Amino acid sequence: MIVSSAGKRPYRPRLLVAALVALLGGCSLAPVYERPQATVPSTLGGAAAPPLPQANTASSIALSEQEQRFLRAFSPDHDLAPLLQQALAHNPDFRNTVLQVQQARAQYRIERAQQLPQIGIDAQQARQSYDDPRQQERYGQKLVTAAVGIDDFEFDLFGKLASLSAAAQQRYLASSAGQQAARGALVAEVLRTYTLERAAAQAQARFQAIADDSGALLAFADDQHDVGLISTDALDRQRHQTDQARGRALQAASDHAAARRALQLVAGYDAPASAGAIEELLPADAGSMALRDLDSAVLLQRPDIQQAEAELRARNADIGAARAAFFPSIKLSTSLGTASDVLSGLFAAGSRTWSFVPQLTMPIFDFGRNRANLDIAQLRRQAGVADYEKAIESAFREVADALDAGPALLQREQRERANSERERQRIQRMDRRVAQGLQDRPALLGERIAAEQAALDHLQARQELILNRIALFRAFYGVQLPHAS
Repeated sequence: MIVSSAGKRPYRPRLLVAALVALLGGCSLAPVYERPQATVPSTLGGAAAPPLPQANTASSIALSEQEQRFLRAFSPDHDLAPLLQQALAHNPDFRNTVLQVQQARAQYRIERAQQLPQIGIDAQQARQSYDDPRQQERYGQKLVTAAVGIDDFEFDLFGKLASLSAAAQQRYLASSAGQQAARGALVAEVLRTYTLERAAAQAQARFQAIADDSGALLAFADDQHDVGLISTDALDRQRHQTDQARGRALQAASDHAAARRALQLVAGYDAPASAGAIEELLPADAGSMALRDLDSAVLLQRPDIQQAEAELRARNADIGAARAAFFPSIKLSTSLGTASDVLSGLFAAGSRTWSFVPQLTMPIFDFGRNRANLDIAQLRRQAGVADYEKAIESAFREVADALDAGPALLQREQRERANSERERQRIQRMDRRVAQGLQDRPALLGERIAAEQAALDHLQARQELILNRIALFRAFYGVQLPHAS
């Protein structure tokens, strides 16, 4: 408690200090809030958004060798690298993983710095006075000090700080591996949505062709009905089939718009426009039978498994920190400086001071807190073991499922492609006969509808095969294979 005698000091210095404190108390070092700019079109029906300036632009995100190799095999006729780079720069989930890595790196630096002494400068002025002359003579104080020293430096005799630093380091490595896993998932998702968007665009065109041919057949049916060649029931059936074809065309257009929005969601509304046909993707697919003979231990290179293992190592280090809490804690505070009753004599001869304050803390009665912390650390390690095993099993299942589905999908795609090619050639022959007057045009229109349906079946089979190859790429992302596939 500081007691001042009224009338013994002028009020001006105290008023000045009070005004200075009030002025500084109103200051804030927080940055000015700015609402983030919208990354969606300006209208609800819009299909594109203007590009936004970003610190991490698409051109600054380089693709890995594995990604580039797969892209060259996936789409040799169209460069998809700008699309992937745009997705890596835009996608909020991936940006969060990058920020989490930076946070984990900063946390590791904090824990590592705890093992080193922190040197600081301390300057203070203490003034204490009393109205009672006897108390003033005994307890009155006027002292100015300035010192350089170490405050509460803990000697890590039992490895507590080292364990905490090791845990932070492993969690930093886990976050880095998690970023790679998220990157692989994002790349695969971009390629998947790109494939679905291209397939939806082609399906829309084919459904529209079916609707056009059905409309032409309906026009022929109207003419035939007018002259009495077909009944009203036959005309109604054709009208119903035409209505169904037009409905499917409208639905195909809606599906294509939804697929386009799904691609924009992961790659940004200002992403490059899609181009190319689905038949141009993976033109030289050699299958994946050679991957079956690989040792399953190669999956340990997957980023998600490395993330789970790093987290397990961190939890193992947490046990060391929890065990060290049972032992004494030794801290040291020391400083070297000067002291004087006036500021002008702070650095005068004979004013040097030195302090040395060791501290020993030994837990005796903590009501089971340290034991509970150790139990929690051990239980978390057991949970980490389960997570690590689950990551390995999930990785093995992803690879096995993709490998098992590949041969059947490849055979189906080959059959549908051959059937579609036969239908195309048959339509060409019929078209020549119609041009020569050897066959009626309505029969050609009906067969063209059947041929378009066969092409749609091939399109579906081709889409599923490509999605299987993308899933296989995702399953082996980050794994160094003995051969390029």
